[in-house]
Amino acid sequence: MENKKVKVKSLVNGRLGIKLPDLRLNVRWERKGQTRLIDFDTLQEAMFDYGTEYMFRQGMLGIEDMETKIALGLEPEGATEPQLIKVLSDDQMKRMMTVMPVFEFKEEIKTVPKEQVLNLVDYAVEHEYSDINKCDVLKEMTGIDVISAIRLNREDKEPVKGE
Repeated sequence: MENKKVKVKSLVNGRLGIKLPDLRLNVRWERKGQTRLIDFDTLQEAMFDYGTEYMFRQGMLGIEDMETKIALGLEPEGATEPQLIKVLSDDQMKRMMTVMPVFEFKEEIKTVPKEQVLNLVDYAVEHEYSDINKCDVLKEMTGIDVISAIRLNREDKEPVKGE
């Protein structure tokens, strides 16, 4: 994998960055879906940094190439599809918040990394999904009251009286 460039994609809303001066690595992602190319050798060394490894293991940053994931130690040898790192797509989040039964939701959410659960909370607030039982599960896991957040967002969008 010498001189290979790895396409690294941001999988969460908001800004992310890796700044490791010793490796001369300073990379930023400004929004979800943005990709950056990083030298494989540099990325391999960066994986020894706890913060960098955390962002990959929690599904904040992603690599699509399975061979590269295996070489970086993010997936086990011989894996053909992701096994260790679960990243929720927008379609999966929509399904979880709408048609998935609550008992299945409770089981599924236990297998999702913490940062992906927070991403699901953001998605639920943005799309105003307010199933009380699912919102209670999310509140229990994250401490964020989705229904209150939706209400506050609506209040922010209302025009201020008296102006």
